[in-house]
Amino acid sequence: MQTRAIVFTAPNQVALESIEIPAPAAGEVLIESIYTLISPGTELRCRAGQQEGVVFPFIPGYSMVGRVVGRGAGVSLPEGTLVFCGGTSKASLNLAWGGHVAHAIQPAGNVYPLPEGMNPLHAPAAKLAAIAYRGVRLSNPRPHETVAVIGLGAIGLLAAQLHALSGARVVAADLSPYRVANAQKAGLEAFVPQGNLGEAFRAYFPNGADVVVDATGAPAVLAQAVEVARDKPWDDSPELGARVVIQGSYAGAFSLPYQAVFMKELSFYVPRDVQPRDIRAMLDVMARGKLNVETLISAVRAPETAPETYAALAEPGAELITAAFHWQ
Repeated sequence: MQTRAIVFTAPNQVALESIEIPAPAAGEVLIESIYTLISPGTELRCRAGQQEGVVFPFIPGYSMVGRVVGRGAGVSLPEGTLVFCGGTSKASLNLAWGGHVAHAIQPAGNVYPLPEGMNPLHAPAAKLAAIAYRGVRLSNPRPHETVAVIGLGAIGLLAAQLHALSGARVVAADLSPYRVANAQKAGLEAFVPQGNLGEAFRAYFPNGADVVVDATGAPAVLAQAVEVARDKPWDDSPELGARVVIQGSYAGAFSLPYQAVFMKELSFYVPRDVQPRDIRAMLDVMARGKLNVETLISAVRAPETAPETYAALAEPGAELITAAFHWQ
């Protein structure tokens, strides 16, 4: 069938185009999209042509909510069910990862029915929240600990909220006054740092943070993030060094200040996307109102506005965290 998709046609070129997807085969469902959500770090990297293995033209995105409107043989999921999925698994164009489409084909086992009563506008944030939650599962914050989150874009905003749910004290920083004010609306303690990050955070955590989350994707900032972590005493304490979660989206290699890392005996975690249970958990958490999604989705726009929406997100100091496309 013919449908529509947002397509990255060449580096920094975006269009809304007609594409073809097949009818659902056995075990597959056809989903009519309601909302799709931009993952800014990954999709802007793809748009710039910096995603390894992706060939233009392609359909970007991996966060979609829609309604099941067709089923292949052997599928028990009822038509009309609202579901989250990563987009379409089949199309007449390359996929990275096929999220921004008006219709999608997916194996029935790859879709997630929404909890009863969940706002379908909030649901596409499940993937971004699951990415941040994967970092929380690795860092394992405890109520008596301190967490510093650096960068308050989409992933940083969610990471700060999810770490706070553990009971740990969370303080977040971003150079954007808009992002800091937005985080404060979500109930977070946040500030605009002046000068060196390590020194700026000392006003909140004099002994340094037990967990540091880098959500910037900026190599220069990552090097400074090491300074925010607490020191490890030279004694017989069984306490381990601080943990650093590299949650930012990096296009290539980065370096770390070895001596500082060595002296603090830091542990590093690099979350590898998500597991299915992470998405299920975040759908449940959002449905119960434990995450402030309104501060995440700054705008809801028609797919026809995709070129200017991505251009706006790419602007330094943009007053957008992310944007959703409304397909109906």
